[in-house]
Amino acid sequence: MLNKQTKEDYLKSVLILHQKNGQARAVDVAKELGVTKPSVSAAMKSLCEMKLVFKDEKGGIRLTKAGKKLAEQVVNKHTLIKNILIRIGVSEKTADEEACQIEHVIGEETYRCLEEVYERGETPIGAEKQMNDPERIGT
Repeated sequence: MLNKQTKEDYLKSVLILHQKNGQARAVDVAKELGVTKPSVSAAMKSLCEMKLVFKDEKGGIRLTKAGKKLAEQVVNKHTLIKNILIRIGVSEKTADEEACQIEHVIGEETYRCLEEVYERGETPIGAEKQMNDPERIGT
């Protein structure tokens, strides 16, 4: 059985590969995630059992409706979190890396609140001070 983060990472990878290449193959998923092909095969077996992916007639990996919905939610969380981190002064590289971790642990309530703050163009309390602080690490 896959843990939540692993499941979401595989689904996100399949979605992104389909968007970029029009297909997702096990070898591409392995390269994207930095894992072995046997790891991808085991994960895909679990995801098939969960009815989140299936193999197409050419052996490619496809998302079911439920798998696509979950993958899109993860991508949306990632994008939102990354954009908020960049808005408060985090470098794009660090924001992307840390959004990959945060996306798996925030719940729906937190996501909705972050989305509202972002859409209003607000910056979290205290962030302006931190962004303008010459003593801030990483500047």
